[in-house]
Amino acid sequence: MRAMAYYYMMDLFGKANFADENTPINAQPEVYDRTQLFSYVESELLDIEDDLVAARQNEYGRADKAVAQMILAKIYLNAEVYINEAHYGECITYCEKIIAGGFELADSYLHNFMADNNTNSATNEIIFPIVSDGVTTQNYGPTTVMVNGSVGSIEKNGDEVGVGTEGWGGALRVRREFSSLWGPAFADDDRNTIISAERPIDIPDISDKDTGYIIQKYSNATSTGQLGADKTFVDTDFPLFRLADVYLMYAEAHLRGGGGNLATAVGYINALRTRANNPSTISSGDLTLNFILDERSRELHWEAHRRQDLIRYGRFTGGNYNWAWKGNGSNGIAIPAHFNLYPIPVGSMAANPNLTQNPGY
Repeated sequence: MRAMAYYYMMDLFGKANFADENTPINAQPEVYDRTQLFSYVESELLDIEDDLVAARQNEYGRADKAVAQMILAKIYLNAEVYINEAHYGECITYCEKIIAGGFELADSYLHNFMADNNTNSATNEIIFPIVSDGVTTQNYGPTTVMVNGSVGSIEKNGDEVGVGTEGWGGALRVRREFSSLWGPAFADDDRNTIISAERPIDIPDISDKDTGYIIQKYSNATSTGQLGADKTFVDTDFPLFRLADVYLMYAEAHLRGGGGNLATAVGYINALRTRANNPSTISSGDLTLNFILDERSRELHWEAHRRQDLIRYGRFTGGNYNWAWKGNGSNGIAIPAHFNLYPIPVGSMAANPNLTQNPGY
């Protein structure tokens, strides 16, 4: 868990206060930059990998060997961003280790996002969940906001997803750029949960909740049609890591020169499409980096991957890829590169004088 925390700080902030069991009490911790954090996370996980419980053998919701392997695969896939070094071969190696750990795709794509994803076929796919329970872990965090926030202001479809009829009144909608990824070939794709009737595709004013399409990906209903224990706080676990992401990471790392096998990569993509009941499978000529970026959006939207993906592709900042309201422009405008990192909170700097603000803020 400590290595995971430093992984996220490396990714989001590019630096972090560093302390371990050897740090003196009341000492001002030193600050690790990305190179130091990468080295620490990598070495820590490599050191403990063989000591962890085997994949899928730990108590549900607790980290096992596959979780450590997933973090390693993630830092290797993004190593050019973090430390300006390519580690795609290592990414392939760790994707292969995870795949060999006994995971399988859930029978249904949407099983991964239902109230019983801790007991339905999603348990075969989810590598690490953030556990939620409508009674014992009541909070307004990950899946509570995803289910309530996606209920439409027009549709008032909360009952069918196991929350109040109006949910949170259309708080969450999707941009035109996402909606445009779902052409005719994806009309019956299980991953396409867009609801667009009576709605304009654009959101000229974020406060007008009748604009923009909504999606119905997360649900507080079970795979058998039962509803969660509470109509505000949901039972749905957040799938922080799952096998589908590993398949897509393998394919991307292969295309970026990490080795592996082209036919295997194509097979993984087609397995995802077949599971989603999409007959539009691909051939080796279709597998490009641009394709992978779009397919990651279709498969993994609303699972906290997009920012990292766009940074890895060099499209988050700058102006070579824009989306509505990027940089506060209605059609998107270029933004400076320093936005690839978040600003350091003022309170954190006040607590440790060794910690300085990121450039540009």
